[in-house]
Amino acid sequence: MTPSHAAPILILGTSRFSEEVAEWVDETPGLDMAGFVENLDREKCGTLLLGRPVHWIDALASMPRELSLLCGLGTTRRQRYIEQVAPLALPFATLVHPSAHVAPSARVGAGGLIGPGAMLATRVVLADHALVNKGAIIGHHSHIGAGVTIGLGARLGGGCVVEDGAYIAMGAILLENVRVGAGALVSAGALVTHDVPAHTQVMGMPARVVREGVDGR
Repeated sequence: MTPSHAAPILILGTSRFSEEVAEWVDETPGLDMAGFVENLDREKCGTLLLGRPVHWIDALASMPRELSLLCGLGTTRRQRYIEQVAPLALPFATLVHPSAHVAPSARVGAGGLIGPGAMLATRVVLADHALVNKGAIIGHHSHIGAGVTIGLGARLGGGCVVEDGAYIAMGAILLENVRVGAGALVSAGALVTHDVPAHTQVMGMPARVVREGVDGR
């Protein structure tokens, strides 16, 4: 599978994870970095990050239409940032790291990020702006919702469903056909054997609900 956009990429955010995403871009043939966009700390604007310029978010409106965007935030802040720039109608790139394996029948939405060593099996669907971090594995016929984060080394069995905005932390394991509700948080190292209700946090082996009223991470 090839990236959906080859236009120079601006990364939304200047976090440590944003820097990592920038290096993924550099490592992916056919993609080029144009810089970073900041929306919280004006003092960063006009500086260089990894040798690329940092722009204030207002500058996006006057930038060339040939640019594309990627969001470099690894938490649910990602979706809020994406909504902030939506009125500009700039396209979002899709990044599939060259060391990742994405099955020919899998589908990755706009703004999707597939990190080094990640694997998406047969007929996996990854909705817009979802992140699959380094070394994570998503089993066949799974559906990953918009804005979902699949953390480092997480493992999802076949037929899993992770609804919009949920966060699967590093090393978590989901058994086959498990459903994780919208905005839920699966803690690091959890073993999920049953469905997870929306907006709850689960942890442990086997995982159990420890908190309600959460909204991802």
